[in-house]
Amino acid sequence: MPKCRNCGTIWTWGQTVCRLFTLGDSLTCPSCRQEQFMTMESRKKTSLFVFAAPLIMFISVAFGIDPFVSLALFLVSFLVIMGIYPFFIELTDERGPMW
Repeated sequence: MPKCRNCGTIWTWGQTVCRLFTLGDSLTCPSCRQEQFMTMESRKKTSLFVFAAPLIMFISVAFGIDPFVSLALFLVSFLVIMGIYPFFIELTDERGPMW
């Protein structure tokens, strides 16, 4: 789970997920209200999750899977990704390069 570089607070899973749905590149610490940023390594790791939806869609089309089964697979994969995503986040107090 992410740990604030300013105050050392370890964020809960719920706090992390709520912070991920904000716009902008900074995440605000729920304890000290200081801006935190995802590290470059963390962004690289989590960027792989973006490919899950197109991969599931490709597999569904390639193998002729029923659309409802395809939708169910998509929803399950979304829930799994949202469940594990916060564990891959590392924070820093400095804004770094995007890649």
